[in-house]
Amino acid sequence: MKFDLAYFALPFKKPYIVGSTSVQVREGIMVRCTQGARVGYGEIAPLVGFHRESLADALAAVKEAIEKHSTPMLPSAAFGLSCAVETSAANKRFGFGDPLPATSVGINAFFSGGARDAKDAFTAGAFEGFKTIKIKIGRGKPVDDLRTINTILSLVNEDVRIRLDGNRMMTLDAAQRLLSRLDASRIEYVEEPLKNHADLSELSRRVGVVMAIDESLHLGVDLEEVLGAPGVEVQVVKPSLLGALEEVESVVTQGRIFGVETVLSTAVESSYTIALVARMATALGVGDRDHGLGTAGLFASDIVEPARIIEGQMAISATLPVPQLDFAPAKTFELP
Repeated sequence: MKFDLAYFALPFKKPYIVGSTSVQVREGIMVRCTQGARVGYGEIAPLVGFHRESLADALAAVKEAIEKHSTPMLPSAAFGLSCAVETSAANKRFGFGDPLPATSVGINAFFSGGARDAKDAFTAGAFEGFKTIKIKIGRGKPVDDLRTINTILSLVNEDVRIRLDGNRMMTLDAAQRLLSRLDASRIEYVEEPLKNHADLSELSRRVGVVMAIDESLHLGVDLEEVLGAPGVEVQVVKPSLLGALEEVESVVTQGRIFGVETVLSTAVESSYTIALVARMATALGVGDRDHGLGTAGLFASDIVEPARIIEGQMAISATLPVPQLDFAPAKTFELP
């Protein structure tokens, strides 16, 4: 196998907020793996506030792994290298070979903003055809979150369900006050709203809403405390936070064992990784859910053409898109 690397930088249309950090540009490294006539690609793009490693750390890890024919210890590097190897091998196990695992996969719309932004998004058609909408909460005042959520619910059809993502920003009492003022029948689940994951079951009991875990999957939490606990029925899996594709497969299987459904998402990566994860969703047997893959519209430019989305369904093309970047041998590659 031959490995080459390329740097890319994708500007956001408006700053992307992660906790207290405002990210202007999404930086990353694309790995190209060549095996004879076959070529595959994988993205390494640790995001501040999500990944613990920096891009420089990930580059050092992938270079060492390539040299030693091993798997990187850092998850974003392990994910990118694994994707490059498995796509070049057209591994059907992860949806990269023939025949196609499916022709489309359901996704949720993604919204982050206030009530006025929600009205603008609706007018622009951002929610049209989607059955589920993911809304960020917990960043500002609860009254503003309530206004935003109710604005969206009033605009979309009654059969549309919302997913709320709190990114572990709220206390149990604050989350209860917010959720108890919403129509629980319109909420599909609430993703990691609490600073203390141990209170998720109690919050679900108090408000009658399903809880989902996300950060708990990669922050060293004893998963037996939350997986399969009453009211905790969904795990949101971001592959690049876990590592190689085998690890992602293992987590999906683990969810089944505990009776927890899986929704795949990305750490706001490029449209290449979005297309790749869409294939994985169907190949790993979780394609019947709407997945968190609707973030391509956050970028002003991309490294591949974003997949078509019609009526909340993302098209899966016959072949994965090819990143149009300038590659250099892994041994000599350096970040700009």
